Amino acid sequence: MVDSATAGVLANASVQVVGTQVGTYTRNDGGFLLPAVPAGQQRIRVSRIGYSAKEVTVTVTANGQASVEVALNAIAAQLTGVVTTGYGQQRKEAITGAVATIKGADANVGVIPNATGLLTGRVAGVNVVANNGEPGAGAQIRIRGGTSISASNEPLYVIDGVPIQNDQTEASGIGIGGGAALARNPLNMLNPSDIANITVLKDASATAIYGSRGANGVVLIETRRGAAGVSQVEYETFVAASAPSNTLDVLSGNEYRSFVQGLVTSGKLAQSALTNLGTSNTDWEKELMRSSSTVNHNLSFTGGTNTTQYRASLNYLDQNGVVVSNGFRRFQGRFNANHSAIDGKLRLNFNMTASKVDNDYLPFENTGGFEGGVFTNMVIFNPTRPITTTTNGITSFYEIGPGRQSVRNPVAIAEQVADIATTNRTLGNIQASYSLTDYLTASVNVGTDRTSGVRKTYLPRASAVGAEWNGRARQVNRALSNNTLQSLLTFAPRLSESQEIEVVGGYEYTDFDNGEFGAEGRNYLTDAFSFNNLGGGGTLVAPFSFREQSRLVSFFGKANYSFKDRYFLTGVIRRDGSSRFGAGNKWAVFPAFSAGWKISDESWMQGKGFSNLRLRAGYGLQGNQAVSPYASLILLEPNDGARYPFGDNIVTGVVPTRNENPLLKWEQTAQYNVAAEFGFKDNKYTGTLEYYRKNTSDLLLTVAVPQPALVPTRLENVGSLHNTGIEFSFDANLLDKKDRSFSTGIVASIERNTVDDLGGRSFITTSSVSGQGQSGNTAQRIIPGQPLGTFWGPTFVNVNAEGKQVFKNYDVTRTNGVITSRKESGTTTSPDADDFGIIGDANPAFSLGWRGNLRWNKFDMSYLWRGEFGRDVFNNTALVYSTQSAVLQGRNFLRSALTQTDALTEPAVYSSRWIEDGSFFRLQNVTVGYTFKIPGTKANTARLFVSGDNLLLFTPYSGYDPEVFVDAGLASRGVDYLVYPRARTFTSGLRVQF
Repeated sequence: MVDSATAGVLANASVQVVGTQVGTYTRNDGGFLLPAVPAGQQRIRVSRIGYSAKEVTVTVTANGQASVEVALNAIAAQLTGVVTTGYGQQRKEAITGAVATIKGADANVGVIPNATGLLTGRVAGVNVVANNGEPGAGAQIRIRGGTSISASNEPLYVIDGVPIQNDQTEASGIGIGGGAALARNPLNMLNPSDIANITVLKDASATAIYGSRGANGVVLIETRRGAAGVSQVEYETFVAASAPSNTLDVLSGNEYRSFVQGLVTSGKLAQSALTNLGTSNTDWEKELMRSSSTVNHNLSFTGGTNTTQYRASLNYLDQNGVVVSNGFRRFQGRFNANHSAIDGKLRLNFNMTASKVDNDYLPFENTGGFEGGVFTNMVIFNPTRPITTTTNGITSFYEIGPGRQSVRNPVAIAEQVADIATTNRTLGNIQASYSLTDYLTASVNVGTDRTSGVRKTYLPRASAVGAEWNGRARQVNRALSNNTLQSLLTFAPRLSESQEIEVVGGYEYTDFDNGEFGAEGRNYLTDAFSFNNLGGGGTLVAPFSFREQSRLVSFFGKANYSFKDRYFLTGVIRRDGSSRFGAGNKWAVFPAFSAGWKISDESWMQGKGFSNLRLRAGYGLQGNQAVSPYASLILLEPNDGARYPFGDNIVTGVVPTRNENPLLKWEQTAQYNVAAEFGFKDNKYTGTLEYYRKNTSDLLLTVAVPQPALVPTRLENVGSLHNTGIEFSFDANLLDKKDRSFSTGIVASIERNTVDDLGGRSFITTSSVSGQGQSGNTAQRIIPGQPLGTFWGPTFVNVNAEGKQVFKNYDVTRTNGVITSRKESGTTTSPDADDFGIIGDANPAFSLGWRGNLRWNKFDMSYLWRGEFGRDVFNNTALVYSTQSAVLQGRNFLRSALTQTDALTEPAVYSSRWIEDGSFFRLQNVTVGYTFKIPGTKANTARLFVSGDNLLLFTPYSGYDPEVFVDAGLASRGVDYLVYPRARTFTSGLRVQF
């Protein structure tokens, strides 16, 4: 494969046998081998970014070989040749749905521990928010906004054709004074360096082929594979250094003493408040934070012949957190192999991933109250106290008293509490396809995804946390199993020179078998056992366990038709049956239809300035089955309240904890999509503009049921919401020469969601406010006519001369209990329900991503900026800890409280005062590399690189970071409460190929 102008070789060009799935990419020397090409006359299609695609005809003899040389003309095109879609591949220009593709090598820059990080800021309409900054943290992925209130909004992940479970792989932790930290990312098991491409299916016409699992979009992950005739070993390593990118800024010991002295002098505190202070000057935030390291090693082997190709890889990643005593370690092995036989008619593919992930958890909180974990105590623990004390030659952590304490030394919590977990996961599949005729292919794909994770926790008796139980040990094992069988029949005849059609019919069976078992002991004589001797506790807690099984059976069909490579039609239909729903609603049908028109190929469009202009439109139905397996059935559970005597024995019975609902069915989303794709100057400049609307009905919500009933609530299909949005992408290839190139691109999206109906309810309260004195308070309401993430509370005006907070007051008129008018009427210091209203929106007005790639001789550079604008964040941390009244309890507070004029006894009141502008623009990554030939070799190359993550952040937000997620209740979003801080990371590395 060569450039027609320069005769230079072209690597990474796509080579495809038209009408089949046989294809490959050219090697670094421009050569390629296509194994198992059927005998006879074949058309070979060759394409590469920056060049016009070309088709050539080759005659292949039985058991023979044929060679061909292809020269491509450079046009700076941005389109890829073949894109993976649902259960197959399509040419880019033939796709009629909303599909975006990311190359793994382009996105895998900096320290990215899992696949979700590759999506960040690179796809219009895809929003990725990491839960926090801990190593391997989970993330909220939203493709075109969430479509559900109570069911899952996570997309479906498909790895090498096998849909996987993206569920929590390890048991939740023990909450210390509040909700336990959120789970880490289940996709930590897959090394991003093994990923070749990620394809995101966004609209219903693209995702309907996945039926009930595609309502929230689909992420298709293709792993790297071996190539025929190429034997290569690649080693890559990097070392990274990280530090917290921001601080909360609490008072130092000296500042705290000075503040207390001022209060004593003014008579607001007794002299004892000063004399009881310590002499230390401890910055608890600084003592918990650290500079941490990450080490990564990748080793891969690739090779093959005309009939067999393989790739094997090993990975080791060790990432330490920027807070003491936590981290994440991964050991992973992966093997892919392809084999063809019977003159290429039979093709076998095998994929296997085995990983071991070790998690070292920090006991911090997701939500909290009067007490809390590491970060709560980091803020409130008295800075005049020392970290450790020494008595009789024995050094121990300082605590304010013996035994259980509600305020605890945060360093002691981090160092003393043991909370580790190990997850072993195996993901594999084998696929066989056979060409029955030149146009008919049958294939079978069998896959499995098995996970076993055990979490071990010990709260020591010597700790102020564990003293309550005199030591508390727990081990929980969680097992997940997902088996898939797919069978496909593909018919792809060549109707004529101007017409192509491909029809796919299939059957899919998936079963899920998930369970958990745990045991706990308390009251230990010594901490020496840790969590390794549960039976040694004086008090043994009854073991707990569960098992959930469900099945999904599907029949589906898909047809793609093209006429003159100008007009394209796609039709999809899928019928799903799920065991999770009511007896009469286990089956549903999900159809979709889409069309495309390449206007730029019309004769009347020639010379109009467009090198590419396409219109496409689609409509489809999707479902959501993300509810618990037995949600439609009466659930019976053992309960101490159901203990009855039978003879001389006490027997524990079962009581109903869930009402049945035989009518329970799928949430259903109908989506419309209209798009225009354009290109100018031989596609030197390309872009896409899309509009979509998603209407979701039959929302799954828990509602009150008429009494008498077994349980006062039931899961029902009530309510609806809709999402609308505009997506825009633009790419420019500004420089494209043999040794120099520069390309840049932006993605932007505007997404709006609106709740239409809640089954007759006027609102649902959600998003519990965390912190002392906030019990029962909520920050958000789900309201018909308003978006999810609507903040609800009183409007703050100012602090008056007496140091009291002042809020807007409203006069409300009601008729038959319905508000008919609401008028502002002065101010109040004691707001009631009538003074509450909408005070913010957690959803951004628009999102933006900007990336660029520069190559200059042997140097290369890439960058990624991303931002969200016009969004609000509830700073729950500031609400609770920016108050001077904490000093009345001997607690510390944020330095920002020093400038406030609130009275010393003024309580923390949730209001618009704490709703901040959470807009941000972040320099996510900059990477610079240098590629050179290894001395003493002819073709072996090496690349040195340096990289920086989270380098700059422009935001008016006062907290750690405006990009936050705290699970504070049903569909809550935009809440910040003491999250693990994000890191700023610098990386240097080396990749060698030989």
